[in-house]
Parts: sequence; structure tokens; C-alpha cells
Amino acid sequence: MSGRSGRAPSLRWRIVAAVALLLVATNVVVGAVTVVAYRGYLVGRLDAELATAASRVVGGPPGGMPSGFPTGSPSGSSSGSSSSAAPDPDNTFIGAPGQSAGTVIAIYRDGDVVLGGYTDARGRQHTLTTAQQRTLAALDPTGQPVTTGLGSLGAFRAQAVGSDGDVFVTALPLDDLDASIGRLLLVIAAVTLVGLLVACWAGALLVRRSLRPLEHVAAVASSVTTLDLDRGEPDIPARVADADLAASREVGQVGTALNRLLGHVARALTVRRDAEAGMRTFVADASHELRTPIATVRAYAELTGRTDDPAEVRRNVDRIGTEARRMGDLVEELLLLARLDAAAVAAGPTAAGSTTSRTTQPVDLTSIVVEATMDARTTAPGHHWTLQVDDDPVVIDGDAGALRRVVTNLLTNARTHTPAGTAVVVSLRRAAGAVHFVVANDGPPIPAEALPTLFDRFTRGAASRSREHGTSGLGLAIVRAVVEAEGGTVRVVSDQARTAFTVTLPLR
Repeated sequence: MSGRSGRAPSLRWRIVAAVALLLVATNVVVGAVTVVAYRGYLVGRLDAELATAASRVVGGPPGGMPSGFPTGSPSGSSSGSSSSAAPDPDNTFIGAPGQSAGTVIAIYRDGDVVLGGYTDARGRQHTLTTAQQRTLAALDPTGQPVTTGLGSLGAFRAQAVGSDGDVFVTALPLDDLDASIGRLLLVIAAVTLVGLLVACWAGALLVRRSLRPLEHVAAVASSVTTLDLDRGEPDIPARVADADLAASREVGQVGTALNRLLGHVARALTVRRDAEAGMRTFVADASHELRTPIATVRAYAELTGRTDDPAEVRRNVDRIGTEARRMGDLVEELLLLARLDAAAVAAGPTAAGSTTSRTTQPVDLTSIVVEATMDARTTAPGHHWTLQVDDDPVVIDGDAGALRRVVTNLLTNARTHTPAGTAVVVSLRRAAGAVHFVVANDGPPIPAEALPTLFDRFTRGAASRSREHGTSGLGLAIVRAVVEAEGGTVRVVSDQARTAFTVTLPLR
């Protein structure tokens, strides 16, 4: 493939060139129409003069031709000369008073020339050559003006009129008319050239001024390319100014689109930075959570190897089993979150709540809530549990295992993070095409600073609270991930009187 050897012309000069071509084409058309109209006007005036001159010829003395003018072919006509003078002392026809210089007059009788000649500007009379006489004799004597050429004399406007068997021909030269048309063409060409130069100069200035905002937009786009976006810095200060956006509709559209693009890029970089920071925190927290049970397992394994007491060995094995289950639960929760994240990425942002990549089935949510609440009563008898459900079972389409984990995690959260004697109300209701599952308690409120990140991974409501109760800090993160995968929402409100987690799921 071969690249282009030179740079393409700029938009500014292409616009100027297009305007110049349009101006030239317009002037050519206007000039042509003007010339045609002006020539038609001049020809009309010449035809009027021709009619007047012809009336003088046809209305001449009826008594015959003037004396002193030859009635046959003029001498020397066969040689083609038109400069031989012929006497016409009475000026009856040729050079008669009122006839303009150069007016050609010819009279034919029975096809033969009787008289033919013209008077020049000096008053001298000249005869017509044989070829000129034949040209005039060929004219149709209808009285209609026609344009004909008379050799060296040039182009003429001629009129032939028949009267009493004679044909009177009168012709006026077109030299002055052609000269006027030539001067008009020269004026049009000069005006077109001057106008073209002025238009190109003014157009270049106007286009340059009009495209200056577009150049500013290009400068903003170029400035972004100099930023080191690979480092993930979300700050992109370059933006198209409001003055440039208001310069014109087209520049405003391009500038607005560029500003929106830069905004999207900045937000994407912010999301990436936050995701990377969250991933680093997640890995650090996961490593920390796993390190504690692993260290415990190693310690009890070493102690087991140092003792022969069966009871102590049994206690050590039980402790190792407890820590192993803790590690297993943490790994399962991490795997569940990873699967939910992968499903969300595969579904894409336009398919929020879509279950096409997950196994769904009718789920009796009422049975899950009742069973989980009964288990919680057995596990935490010191709490006061209240269950509020509709008489009719609530059935939705979803993942039964994931929904059971949502209910269990919320009840476990209420049990482990509130003291004994706390009243916990569990309710499940239908409303406006959705299902609302609420777990509320009257225990200590959640700190206000912890609410915005409460559903993030490894987030704890209070310092070391999760470790005290043996939780991993992933329960609420799993709740949010599962609920969003089901197309629902989860929110929390907490004050001195009440803390409530509300899960809203669509009825499908």
C-alpha cells in the first residue's frame, strides 16, 4: 500500500475554492444571460433603424434610377473590388440624406442587379462585388431582417422588400453592435476577476474566523493525547470552552460530544482506579482473613505432634476442624462473589437483572424465610424473633440457593451484631409488582460513617466486630451481589430507634 505523498488541502481553502468556483460559475451564467439580452436589445434597435432605412429606399422616386449611376454590373465588379467609386451626384439612393455611413443598398429587377453600393464615412460611394451582389440577391424578399455576411465588409443586418417586381435590399453593418458586445464582455470579465479576488480574500478571512472555534476543539483533543492515561489518573482538565460551544451549532455539537467523551473517559478512569484500589484491599483482607485460620491450624498441628494425650489431641483436632471450616466458608464466599461478578460482566450493563446466564426456577420465598427464621430462633434464643408473612406463599423466579443465602446472611447479621434481648422483626410482603423482604431490629444503630460502604467486601460495622463473632465481612457483600443479579435492590436505614435492611425483588 502506498501512502499519499502530500498533505490534503485544508478545509479552509477547500471552502474558499468551492465559493470561488461557485462565484465564477454564477458570474459566467449571469454574464452570458446579460450578453444575450443586451445583444437582443441592440439587434432590435438595429432592426428598427433598418426598417427606417429600407422605407427610404423603397419610397424613392418612381421615375427610374438616378442619372449618372450605371444600370448594369459596375465596372471592375468581376475583379471583386469594392473600392471603385461611382458617381451619384443626386444622392437619390446611395448616400441619400438620412442614411448612415456604411448602409448598403441594392435594387434587383428580374434577378439582375440594377443598383448596388454603399457610402463610406468620408462620403465616397462604392459598388458591391459580384459575390456581395449574389449574397444579397439570395435574400428572401419577405421584409424580415436577417443577418448575413458580405465578405470583407463584415456582418450586416439585411432586409429585402419586393415592390412592383423590383427587390429593394437594405443592410446595416453590425460592427458597432459587435464592438459594444465586446466592451460589455470585457467589463464583465474585469468585474468577475476583481469580485473573485475580493471574494476569495474576504472568504478566507471569514472562514478562518468561523473555523477558529473548531481549531480550539482540535487543540483540546490534541492536548488529551499528551496525558499519561496509562497511570489511571482520572483528572482530565481539558474541556472545550463555553464560548467555542456557542460559536456555531456544528462546532457546539462537536465540542459537546468531545466534552461528554472526556467526561466518560474520566469516569472510566475513576472506576478503574477505584476498582484497582478495591482489588488491592480485597486481596489484602482476604489474605489477612485466611492467614489467621492457617496460622491456627499450623499451631494446633504442631501441638498435636508434641503430645501423646488423647484428650488434648482430640481438642486440637476439633480446633483444626473449626478453623478448616472457617477457611472453607471464606473460600466458598469468595468463589460465590467471583461467579456473580463474572455473570454481571457477561450480561453487560444493559442486561441488569437478566438471568440468562444463571439457572432460575420458581422459588417459594415464604418457605425460605420461615425456615431461616426458625433456625435463627434456635440458634439465638436470647433474641425476640417476630415473623410477618402473607397467608399466600410468595413465589418468584430465581436461584433458590442464592436467595436462601440472602435471607440467611441478613438474619445472621441481625443475630451476631446485636446483643441478647434485641427484638428482630422479619417481614415478607407483596406491593406494586414487587416483593419486599425486611429484617429490622431495635439494637444499637450502625455508625453513620459506615453506612455508605456497608455492602462493600470485608467492610465491618465496627472495629473488629466481625472477628469477635467469627464472620468474614463478606455476608452483606454477597447479599447485594445476589440481589442485584436477581434484578432487585437492597438498602439499609439506621437510627437510634431502628435498623432495617430492605430487599426489593421484582415479581416475574
